[in-house]
Amino acid sequence: MHVFKHPKYYEEYRKRAKEAQRNAKRQASSDKQQAIDETVPHCDIEEASSSKQQKRQASSESSSNKR
Repeated sequence: MHVFKHPKYYEEYRKRAKEAQRNAKRQASSDKQQAIDETVPHCDIEEASSSKQQKRQASSESSSNKR
């Protein structure tokens, strides 16, 4: 048996469904960003860049000493 529902019921239903979908997308994107942040710690990035700079300085010093 079909029970009649007022049209406003369906509007509210769609509105809640859209809001839930938006929240799910936000949650998924924030989880993805957290996963990226956890896999690459910031201190490792800084250490890697500082070691590259040290290597460049060492190579430039050795090339200037050869002259």
